[in-house]
Amino acid sequence: MNVEALEHLEEFEKRLNKLEKHGFEDTLTLVEILSGITFFGGLKMENCKYSKEGQCRFFFLGNDAKKKLPIATDCIIRECDGEPGHCHLELSNVSCAFCPDYVSLTPTSRDRKQV
Repeated sequence: MNVEALEHLEEFEKRLNKLEKHGFEDTLTLVEILSGITFFGGLKMENCKYSKEGQCRFFFLGNDAKKKLPIATDCIIRECDGEPGHCHLELSNVSCAFCPDYVSLTPTSRDRKQV
């Protein structure tokens, strides 16, 4: 093997090691993000008044949403006041963690004292 090929191989090995290091760091970051989502999503789900029978009663979706969103399912909520054939989002730690209206859905500290 000539010198140029060895240098090329050494450079390739350095680049590979760098990629592996970053891949590991990226994996750790992703695990941290997912654990935060799981924790906070679980808290939100437990405290949300719209969490019913495994579905989110806050969001009403058309029947065609099932084709576009894998977490949209036919309504199974008893006494739901939505129109026939509608869907809801399935409850999950991820969907609850990113709920945009969570602050307005939870009781304030003043309301909690009255309960």
